[in-house]
Amino acid sequence: MHIRHIVPAVAVLAVVGAAAPAAQAASTPTSSAAASSNTRSVSRQLEISAAKTESDAYLQYAGYSDGAFQNGRPDLADVWQSVGKVEHQDHWNHEVTLAGLYSGSDNIANLRTATIQAQQAAKADTSWAAKAPKGSAAAAELRTVAARETADASLLRQALTAEQGKGTLPSAPSIRTVPIQVTATPHYSGTFYNDNLTGDSNSALETAAWNWAQYQYDAKTAVDTGRPNLAALFSRLAAQEQYENWNGLSNAAGYVNSNASNLKTSIASEQAAINMYTQYANKDQKAGDPTTAGVFHSIRGDETGHHRTFTAELQQLNGRK
Repeated sequence: MHIRHIVPAVAVLAVVGAAAPAAQAASTPTSSAAASSNTRSVSRQLEISAAKTESDAYLQYAGYSDGAFQNGRPDLADVWQSVGKVEHQDHWNHEVTLAGLYSGSDNIANLRTATIQAQQAAKADTSWAAKAPKGSAAAAELRTVAARETADASLLRQALTAEQGKGTLPSAPSIRTVPIQVTATPHYSGTFYNDNLTGDSNSALETAAWNWAQYQYDAKTAVDTGRPNLAALFSRLAAQEQYENWNGLSNAAGYVNSNASNLKTSIASEQAAINMYTQYANKDQKAGDPTTAGVFHSIRGDETGHHRTFTAELQQLNGRK
């Protein structure tokens, strides 16, 4: 299930950050520059790691919101939608901006990044399909998503060529909205379900959410730079990631369950986010970046509020005061 946690690669970053004080002690221009570079490298990778959990949380809560509507609780659906908007519009946007991951003005740079990420997503989904139970719905859905990602990479390459003045912009793909299905329990268990399908650091659902957020950002950049047709392409790809890829994978996994079960998972996710931001803030502070540490502390405050909100909703659902 989606439980936000620190990705394994971040453990290596602590070693990089730990070298910064020694470099500063040498107090030479070269060593100071190296220390500053190391500090920014630590912060940037932490920002990207955190951002991946935030885009993931947005679509997680969007799925739970759809489930709450189906389960007769539109008020609870609104809560999940509200929290999800904070995760994406505030946290994700802030973190990718700090990391300088995407450009707010360079469509060509964004297309290059998007193409690479679509190719990587297709490769990853194909790999996860091979790990799925033979003949399972999850295996079939992962292969379907991988095929879409491959086609998307081709569209993005064509769009890049067009932006470079060497062709025409391709038409956006048609989208079929896949309704969220509510199930009593997940369809799978163990490593395949918890890590490959639904984990938040490197899984099929996380990858769809990350691509969705990226395309949303790229569409805004295209609009802001006077490229409406390119914006339409990015927007359609974002819709594909959410309404076809994420929803389809969620259904195959049996990810959206009862309101009570979804609230328990949300509470666990928020607690993991609190722990993550506490550790990331400490790492940045030790690495010599109090500004980013302050950002992480602030976001942790939001996650604490989300935790309280979901806890109160679960208590109310259970008939407690």
